[in-house]
Amino acid sequence: MILSNKKNMKTLIFISSLFLFSCATVDFAVEELPYEEIKEAQILIRTTEFQKPTNKTTQEIEEYFNDVIERLTPYASKFCEIYADNPLPCNWRITLENNEIFNAYAFGDNQIVIFSGLINAVESRDELAFVVAHEMAHHIANHITEGRRNIILGQLAGATIGALVYGSNAASADIQQAADIGGLVGNLRYSRSQENEADLFSLAILYHSGFDLDQAKFTLLRMANLSKQKEKRSSFFDSHPSNPERIAYFDKHRELIENGELFILD
Repeated sequence: MILSNKKNMKTLIFISSLFLFSCATVDFAVEELPYEEIKEAQILIRTTEFQKPTNKTTQEIEEYFNDVIERLTPYASKFCEIYADNPLPCNWRITLENNEIFNAYAFGDNQIVIFSGLINAVESRDELAFVVAHEMAHHIANHITEGRRNIILGQLAGATIGALVYGSNAASADIQQAADIGGLVGNLRYSRSQENEADLFSLAILYHSGFDLDQAKFTLLRMANLSKQKEKRSSFFDSHPSNPERIAYFDKHRELIENGELFILD
C-alpha cells in the first residue's frame, strides 16, 4: 500500500539520513560531548559581556585584513603541506569585500572572501584570524569538493529511495522531490562534521601562528550572541554545529593542541 504524502516525506528524510550518516566521514572525527560541557558553554554564552567594537575606518579594516593574512599564511601553508586531504597548491587568494554583513566564505580553488562587516564587528585581530584560518581549513580538508559530492550522492539516494517509497506509479515530480530532499539531507549531514573539522584545523593554525586563543574564542561567543537560537542543544538540521557545541569543542581541542597531542608543525 502506498503511504500518504506526509508519511512519505517523513520516511524519505529518515531513510536518507540513515544512508548518508553511514557514509559520512571526516579525518578527525570528534567525540560526543557530555551534557556538563554543553551546559558550561551555554552559561558562558549567557554571561559573556562584550564591549561594542568601535567603527573602523576603511584604512583600519584593510590593516586588520593585511596583518592577519601575513601572519597566518606561512603556518597555514605548512599545515596544508603536512595535513591536506588531497594534493593541492597550499596558497590562497583571499579577497576583502566591502559588505556590512558579518560573514566570510570559502569557494572554488583556494579562494576566500572576507566581508568588511566582519572585520568591523570584531575587537581584535585574533578574532579575525580564527575566521580566516577556519575558511583556509575548509580548503585544506577538501570540504568544497566533498560538499558538491555529498549533494550529488544525496540526490541519487533520495531518488532511489523515493522510487521505493512511492511505488511503481510514482510521478516524476515525486521522484524529483525525493532527490531534492536527499540532496538537502546530504549537504546538512556532512557540513556539521566539516565545520567541526575546520574549527579544529583553525585552532592548530592559530596556535602555531602565535595568535591569542582566548581572544579568538570570542568569535564563537560573538556569533552565539548574534544567533536567535543560541541556547539550542540539537543541531541536526543546521548547516553548522550549535553554538554551545562549537564552544565546548573549542576548549577540548585547544587542550589537545597546546599539549602537543595534535598537529605538531615543528
